[in-house]
Amino acid sequence: GGNEVVFDEAPARIVAYDGAAVETLFAIGEGDRVVATHSFVSYPPETASIPKVGDAFNMNVEKVVELRPDVVFVFTETFLPSLEQAGLKILYVKSLSDNFQKSADLVRMWGHITGATERAEQVAGDFEERVAAVERALDGTSAALTVFQDTGDLWTPGPNTLMGEVFELLKLQNIAHDVAGYAQMSPEVIVERDPDIILTSDAASFLSDAAFGGVSAVKEGRLVTLQSDALSLAGPRFVEGIEELARAVYPEVFE
Repeated sequence: GGNEVVFDEAPARIVAYDGAAVETLFAIGEGDRVVATHSFVSYPPETASIPKVGDAFNMNVEKVVELRPDVVFVFTETFLPSLEQAGLKILYVKSLSDNFQKSADLVRMWGHITGATERAEQVAGDFEERVAAVERALDGTSAALTVFQDTGDLWTPGPNTLMGEVFELLKLQNIAHDVAGYAQMSPEVIVERDPDIILTSDAASFLSDAAFGGVSAVKEGRLVTLQSDALSLAGPRFVEGIEELARAVYPEVFE
């Protein structure tokens, strides 16, 4: 979902209200066009010096107007009415909640908008090639390991999410197969479904809780904590997160 926007020339001043868009613009060498973003955006490090005009849920439209942007990019409909009222040019593209392969198309989109088509094609092509390489490497694998991801307080992604698709790509069976979007799973159900792997940033909470003592992932010490936050948003680095998880789960395949 989104709107049709025509650019007569590349926008010099972009308010990019989305972490993946900011990351993409920097990845294709066009980060200097970003005149503002929101306060949750922290990558790349250069974003520290970019003005923040609100957080992901609130936007200071007056401040945005003062920055005289050529376009305001948003990934949610929340701010559309107030931005339209202010007479600003808006590009709205719904945030990717599934189909991470589309990240490459969004890179190409920003390439067309800014004129950096060659660099964008490199970044997008690299993304697609690396995803394909992971797929090829796992072609003969039929391990069928089960996985549970704890995103905090036992909230977990179901199949129709970016992470659900990553698990599918990595031939991991998500124990949250009956979850739509994200949902909280009870310890009882986790124990009953007995994941081989638990992906969590807080391994200690599973290791120190007797309730999980009998779970395969705990017994075999297969609690995976990713070092990078690349999988937290569908930008160009998402594939780095896929590769990191692939190495953690299949060390014998990905040296």
